[in-house]
Amino acid sequence: MSASEETIVPPASPAPPWPDPRRAWYTVSLIAFVTMLSNVDRSIINLLVQPIKRDLLLSDTQISLIIGFAFSLFYMLVGLPMSRVSDVRSRRLILAIGLSVWSIATALCGAARNFGQLFVTRGLVGGAESVAGPASMSMISDLVPREKLPRAFAIYQLGISAGQAAALFFGGLLVAFFAGVGTVTLPVIGPAREWQMVFMVCAVPGLLTALLLLLTVREPVRRNRRVAGSAPLSEVGRYLWTNRALFVPLLLSIGIGSIENVGLATWRPAFYERTYGWGPQQIGPLLGTSLLISTPIALLIGTWLAEHMTRRGDADAMVRVCALTQTISAPFAIAAPLMPSPWLAFGCGVFASIFGLMSAPAQNAAIQIVVPNEMRAQVSAVYLFTISVIGSGLGPLVVALTTDLLLKDEAMLRYSMSGFALVMAPGGAALMWMALRPYRRAVLATPN
Repeated sequence: MSASEETIVPPASPAPPWPDPRRAWYTVSLIAFVTMLSNVDRSIINLLVQPIKRDLLLSDTQISLIIGFAFSLFYMLVGLPMSRVSDVRSRRLILAIGLSVWSIATALCGAARNFGQLFVTRGLVGGAESVAGPASMSMISDLVPREKLPRAFAIYQLGISAGQAAALFFGGLLVAFFAGVGTVTLPVIGPAREWQMVFMVCAVPGLLTALLLLLTVREPVRRNRRVAGSAPLSEVGRYLWTNRALFVPLLLSIGIGSIENVGLATWRPAFYERTYGWGPQQIGPLLGTSLLISTPIALLIGTWLAEHMTRRGDADAMVRVCALTQTISAPFAIAAPLMPSPWLAFGCGVFASIFGLMSAPAQNAAIQIVVPNEMRAQVSAVYLFTISVIGSGLGPLVVALTTDLLLKDEAMLRYSMSGFALVMAPGGAALMWMALRPYRRAVLATPN
């Protein structure tokens, strides 16, 4: 008997019926919209690097600590404990409260006057957003059956990418608008520059959506539970250790991929400004529009691949799609910063994004398929820890340290980014290939 067969056992009682499809897909779509808002509030700061540095007199390393480490530290401190709550309490309520708190914290980022204040308020955004992923992914897994999970998580991923695109597109327009308006004097807060006004405007939609979530969404019934409450931490740890042949390469690959993606995305607007002279007003809407166009294409193809491989009987379909697409994406990510013109760099970046995003539906579904329900939010928290804590914490910092300490010239940012991708992308793909065989065994041992 395999390790997975010892750990995962069928439920003793018949599974409850699935929710009404219309209500289920509405809930999935609203969760995706909440996820979009979290990524707007998380990513908008990437577009504001240069004006924040200008007004607060920060170095690349300091701004990377605000963008990455502050967010990740609070995310880690809040996320792992709250994932246990998400395994037993109302995920709908947890999501609504988290959305309200991170929206208010985003507005407070706009009130910051120095490094310390922006560090703390950015940390509050990270801590509140840490509840969203585990609660959302656990809910989605109880809303639609296994064979439809790739398309459900494609919608969820569309929210992530739409948030990143909206931050770039509308963020660029907002920067241009408030730069034209000049300094605005606000009650209590006082003078506010363009980047501060952008933070405050971005906070408003989240508060309205939290109310909509509370009024229109029902908590789905939890399926395939073996115990009534949350699985003890010791059992979760034992499960991960017993199945370490799967989770070590899988989570390492996801973590490395996140370090690469977040590191490159964080510095991409600054790269275009320093290398080609394109400011936020130019590159923000351009990058945002490209994401809005390329993301649906990538997610549709990725979903089709995952479902096609599943229908033909490939038990390892989810991980195989990830390995293939990561391998194809790597050369484009490495080459993009080295291109002689901004349009060639932009084109390579679009191809890297398309192939990279094709893996998202399968990657998000992979863990939900094999993990028992009573520990699903907690294992999702570990998964999201590798993305949001390790990726957000290390990605921006490694690129910044390379630029500040090794190259010692912010104009050399392009070489920091290319070298960074050269190290990260092939390693992440290789680890995903290593996870294929143990993932196949785990799927075959898991009940529908």
